[in-house]
Amino acid sequence: MIVDDDLFVRSTLADLLSASPGIVIVATYDSGIEAAGHAAEDRAHVALVDISMPALSGPETTARLRATSPSTRVLALTSLTDPAAAASMIAAGALGFLPKDLPPAAMVHAIEAARRGVSVLAGAGASLVGQQAPPADRPDLTDTEVAILRLVRDGRTNDQIAGAVYLSPSTVKYHVSALMTKLGATNRVTLAIKAHELRLD
Repeated sequence: MIVDDDLFVRSTLADLLSASPGIVIVATYDSGIEAAGHAAEDRAHVALVDISMPALSGPETTARLRATSPSTRVLALTSLTDPAAAASMIAAGALGFLPKDLPPAAMVHAIEAARRGVSVLAGAGASLVGQQAPPADRPDLTDTEVAILRLVRDGRTNDQIAGAVYLSPSTVKYHVSALMTKLGATNRVTLAIKAHELRLD
């Protein structure tokens, strides 16, 4: 399933992916509302969902798809490099994200990985980095670290986190850096993904 409000993107991706053995495009939709309404009958193994869409956003679409069809794995499609937007998709239930300009072979690799339940990070021109998505062992975190990690997972900025936990932005920045080291995250997006895997709520 491909969900994107841009007709060119939808048709181009559908043509590229349908040419790959083993991949069948069950449906394409120009809105999250339409996709969520048909998810149960489509029963797609993987849905590629644009992060930024009118009417129903990528994260909202992801949440509805996961609620309507829990077996459907969602990958966020994006031309953006906004860590907060990517983190919001992960928090909503997406298994990973990939740029729209990813080479077709790498995109197929990502889809196959997602179908197996492997979380996917794909950078433009970079190899895929996957890891299994069962609950991770929870490290020894303080209450403050857990609170900050939840907010990072939800896509909040350091300034927003500072206001929520009553700390200075510089202190929040220190905690985020420490959490990245403690959890083995390489950037804010991978930290958000690890936070999602820890199931902090």
